[in-house]
Amino acid sequence: MLVKRIKTVLFDLGNVLVHIDPDAFWRNLGFTRPEEASPFAESYASWIRQYETGYIAGTDFLNGLCNIFNKRFTIGRLEAAFSGIIQEPVAGMNEIVRRISSTNQTALASNTSEIHYNASRMKCETLMLLHKSYLSYQLHSMKPAGDFYEAIIRDRGAAPAELLFIDDNAENVNAAKRAGMQGIHFKNTGLLKIALHSINLL
Repeated sequence: MLVKRIKTVLFDLGNVLVHIDPDAFWRNLGFTRPEEASPFAESYASWIRQYETGYIAGTDFLNGLCNIFNKRFTIGRLEAAFSGIIQEPVAGMNEIVRRISSTNQTALASNTSEIHYNASRMKCETLMLLHKSYLSYQLHSMKPAGDFYEAIIRDRGAAPAELLFIDDNAENVNAAKRAGMQGIHFKNTGLLKIALHSINLL
């Protein structure tokens, strides 16, 4: 139950503000069957994690991808394929964020990379409404690790219970609650509106 007045509302990015399709990366490179991608999948996933936690720069990430795929693709094609994971904005979220941002502090709290964040900014004008961003590649930590949430709490300078965390991943929401924040598990915009109305944020 949400019991304390909210000062900052934190929104996840993927599948909350903008749709993501991880399989688009493989399709964009011409991999149409799982068995075609499987020889590269483990190295690719590990390399993404290093990039999303900010331990490698974008140029190094793309060069590393080129090596993972044995220089089969150009850097430009790999970057375009990776950016293509970012899809269209989630319908209805722009209105929600706009209304909340007019009366409360708002922020983005996302596991993401610089490439995906920039692609999202190009496709999703909702991000321009948010007052601050907390991104895994800048914090060197990823949800649901506790230090991701602690970094936000320190920066906000507020009691944890004054922060509301909205994410489509239940594990990430539960981790926010363990850090003392309030949380809403995002399922769709209709249910989110109901939850926000119940605590007078809409």
